[in-house]
Amino acid sequence: MRRTSMRALLLLMTVAAAGDSLADQKVVHFKKLEAFLPTKDVGGFSRGKPTGSTTNAMNMTMSEASVRYTRPGTDGRSDSIDVKIADLSSIPFGAMAMGAPGLVTGDFENETENGYEKSVTVKNHKATEQVTKGGSKSAHLSVPIGNRFIVTLDGSGFDDPSLLHGLAESMDLDKLEKVAP
Repeated sequence: MRRTSMRALLLLMTVAAAGDSLADQKVVHFKKLEAFLPTKDVGGFSRGKPTGSTTNAMNMTMSEASVRYTRPGTDGRSDSIDVKIADLSSIPFGAMAMGAPGLVTGDFENETENGYEKSVTVKNHKATEQVTKGGSKSAHLSVPIGNRFIVTLDGSGFDDPSLLHGLAESMDLDKLEKVAP
């Protein structure tokens, strides 16, 4: 069996084994999460209206709130920043399953000809910053909060992570960590 198939099987077995206990786990409703989204103005960007959802499927509940910032890009396309807060507390290994590279316990830095990925700190929270340079510029910031939330900021059309850091710094991440369902 291929390695990815084994990982998928292991994840499914973990979900099945944890199913009943997860059904009792309550997540923070998306309306509460929306209050933690940034309201800060970002030069040249227009802030859209926040959106959200709370979904229950297969005895697991996930809740997320998001907001999008857009601006006209230099190449005729729009640049954007998507900010999302997700409560993954009822999903086993939820943050890892979403591919959240911010779940790091130590410092790291990787670099290629197309960009880099490294550990950073955002308001005393370990985080991961990724930047892709060249034709399809992008920046990504992933900040795990406590044992239940993941805050992600995805920038498209630019490779300056300081825009993402500014938005993340404007959020009350310490208060988010303490919010209860």
